[in-house]
Amino acid sequence: MPNARHANATAWAEGPSSTAPEARRACRDDVACVRARATLGPASAAFARRARKPERRAGDRAHSREEAKTDEEKAAEQKAAEEPQADAPKKELDTSVESAKAIYFSGDFAFTRSDLGGVSDNTGFDRTVANGLLYGLSTGVRLRDVRFGVRWRVYDTTESTLWTFALAAGYALPLRPVSPIFSAHVGYVFDQHIEEGLYRRSLPPGAILPPNIDMRGLLVGLDVNASYWVTQFLRIGAFIGADLMFLHRDQATLPRSIIAVPPEFENNPLYTGTGSSIGLNINAGLRGAFDIAFQ
Repeated sequence: MPNARHANATAWAEGPSSTAPEARRACRDDVACVRARATLGPASAAFARRARKPERRAGDRAHSREEAKTDEEKAAEQKAAEEPQADAPKKELDTSVESAKAIYFSGDFAFTRSDLGGVSDNTGFDRTVANGLLYGLSTGVRLRDVRFGVRWRVYDTTESTLWTFALAAGYALPLRPVSPIFSAHVGYVFDQHIEEGLYRRSLPPGAILPPNIDMRGLLVGLDVNASYWVTQFLRIGAFIGADLMFLHRDQATLPRSIIAVPPEFENNPLYTGTGSSIGLNINAGLRGAFDIAFQ
């Protein structure tokens, strides 16, 4: 009987979830069982509750580990989070590759020796050659190594100022970092000013104002440029070139004089008819180019 009472007391202590209801009813009617329950009840109930307690979830375990961290560890993690991330290594600019399509802009600045009658002279001038500066701009489209565009130039010498507008085409050899570029242009040339130093001996004594000399014609030229790639879109280099000018001179008006004009001046070819010539420009200087890529 003591063993049975002890078993009933244990069943009672396990609580409502026990699977022995008959043992609980028997224990209530037995004084010895009640005493055994009083002795075993608290410990057995605690054991049963621990046995039935579900396992902690993974999130609860992680939370417990987070709480278990020391203040030093938390401070170290916060400091690491506040530190800026190391910058990713910058990709170096590949100066050996250019975009397949681009709009280009370029500028020229050079020395020029301009001879208005360098190949053939029928202008009626005393002399035709002068030195000076060349400057100009051009723009166009570049399709990989081939380019097409328009060019404006000024040949500003000590004796004349010529303007030109031309169509230009060029081809660049696929070499790096220096690319040779060969280009040709054809266009129109006209004067902005012709100094009287070119025809001083044709001016009559006592002339009040020099005559207005007008020249214009066809321009054809070639040049070679050694273009150094500074970046993918910027180039600079030296160039040399030459232009042929097929010029026409209008007949000039005999200038007024404060004294009578001698007959030899009236018969001067400059005042009796038109003139023509084939001129030559020799140019050498610097050229810079800038590309704007497009799809």
